[in-house]
Order: sequence, then structure tokens, then C-alpha cells
Amino acid sequence: MNKMSKVVYDGKIDGEFEGFNDQVLFKMRNGTYWIQARYHYWYHYAYCPDAIITEENGSYILTVAGHSIPIRRITNVIESQIDGTFKGWTGETSYELRNGQVWQQSSYKYEYKYAYMPEALVYEANGGFKMCVVGITADVRRVK
Repeated sequence: MNKMSKVVYDGKIDGEFEGFNDQVLFKMRNGTYWIQARYHYWYHYAYCPDAIITEENGSYILTVAGHSIPIRRITNVIESQIDGTFKGWTGETSYELRNGQVWQQSSYKYEYKYAYMPEALVYEANGGFKMCVVGITADVRRVK
């Protein structure tokens, strides 16, 4: 951290952390959400790891286990649950959430992961929406 850095959060990531990748969504224990602003891959698994967010010259930096990445804060994250079984993404997958909304996959991606009534997070990124369920994310559009 340089002299021009200001700590804006010193706490923990809420839940599982699997490192950095492409537009990874991070929820902090204080309820704020941040998204990775630049692609950088680094795998590191930890549960509720320590996290520091600093502001440097108008940009935000997340540091976990000595590794840092630019991030940006996002708001208006929809937190709900899949109403039933989640079996991953197959290309045109649709899921109804417990809040009554229905979201459908909007671009092709195949990734299998099974969970029953898992938490689902929907958020805006790069002019569209993404849904993250049990650590896997796909582009989605709301259909109901």
C-alpha cells in the first residue's frame, strides 16, 4: 500500500473464495459487493479469508493472501434462491427464483454442478446480467 492509499474495508469475504478469474463477484461480510475489474487468474481456496480494499487515485484494489486485483463496487444485487434443483448451465437453461423471477441463460456455456435450492445472485455487468450459483456464473436475461 502506498502513501496515497486509503483503506475502505478491512474485514473478510463472506463465504467461499476461489481466487481471481474473470469478473468474479465478491461479497464482503459488511454486505457490500465488488466485482473484479480486470482479468487475472489466480486460484486460491479459502473460507471467509481476510480481505483489504484500498482506494488508490480513484481506483479500488482488493488484496487477499498477498495478491491484489482491481475491483469496482456494484449495487442492486438480487439475492434469492433457486426454487428447486440447480444442475448448472447447458446453453438455454432457465431457473425460477424463490422471489418469483425467472432468468434464462443468454449465451452459450456448459458447466455442470448440482445443488438443491442454492443461493443465487443476479447482478449487472458489462451492459447485461449475470447469475452466480454455487460458484459458477452465466450470462442471463430476465424472462419473468
